[in-house]
Amino acid sequence: MITIAPDRIKNWIFVTGIIRSGTTFVGTILSLPLEVDYIHEPFNPQCGLPGMNRWYPYIRASLDTPEMQQFHELTKTIFSYEFTLRNKIPQTDPWSKRIIKQAIGSRGPFYLRFAKLNPFHTTAIIKDPIGNLLTEYLDLQFGVKPVIIVKHPLSFIASLKRVNWWPHLGEINDQPHLIEDYFSDDFDFIQKEFSDPVLAAAAYWRATYKVLFAQASKYQNWQLITHEELSKNPIYTFKNLYEKLNLPWSKSVENKIIKLTQGNQSAEARKGQVQDFNRNSADIFKVRRQSLAPEEKKAIFEITEDVALQIYSRESFDLD
Repeated sequence: MITIAPDRIKNWIFVTGIIRSGTTFVGTILSLPLEVDYIHEPFNPQCGLPGMNRWYPYIRASLDTPEMQQFHELTKTIFSYEFTLRNKIPQTDPWSKRIIKQAIGSRGPFYLRFAKLNPFHTTAIIKDPIGNLLTEYLDLQFGVKPVIIVKHPLSFIASLKRVNWWPHLGEINDQPHLIEDYFSDDFDFIQKEFSDPVLAAAAYWRATYKVLFAQASKYQNWQLITHEELSKNPIYTFKNLYEKLNLPWSKSVENKIIKLTQGNQSAEARKGQVQDFNRNSADIFKVRRQSLAPEEKKAIFEITEDVALQIYSRESFDLD
């Protein structure tokens, strides 16, 4: 395969956030222009770079240990396009879908093939919620422009319920440098075990965004976007993002956003769809919040309160 040298790519953008927060949708919309490449989840152990084997890694930009240096050498291959991505073919996929992925590749390898051959590229979008704790490292070492998607804790939990995915603190709390840098005064919380998956996921939300909000407060060029504002005002929000990220806005981009966010009367995802872009986005938060019981809302608020209230109002939790 002939690879177009990526030295023309001067604009690297990192789209991240917590899982189920809309990072795939945002990465897809930002990569609509022909000159923008899309790189799908290179830090994901299931579908990312061979050698990326831990979930939610935290790396200091100072690269303090040999392990961090080794991670850095692997990460550098992304920015030279000298890398491959794992071909993810879940056994739960229908047989027809598995055959297609075997033939042309799953999402990561498929889009990477186009990126390497794109003669027009000047920008690359790296989309990866699994790499959310790498944001500051990627900014300081590689000059990426971070776009952090924030999803309301209630909407996040309701979305997890729909797909039965349940993250927890155990996926991130075995990293000593992370604990030292962000949880030295919060050690009891980060080591706490929750038997209820709803509470465990709320604790994971709090821990992840505690780190991301603390980092974002130090850098004026980081873009912090809520899933709710994206859903309520998609054209305005994306047009503003395009401008800040030096991406070429066009009528075709605007029409695509309108089609995806207003093309379906329902705010709920279609049955069997883990990700469904084509729905009425303005009502998503309302539908999600209404799906939770009052006692669940109260418990989620109590766990996430100190971090969530940096972005959201108490009224948004619908406690009364």
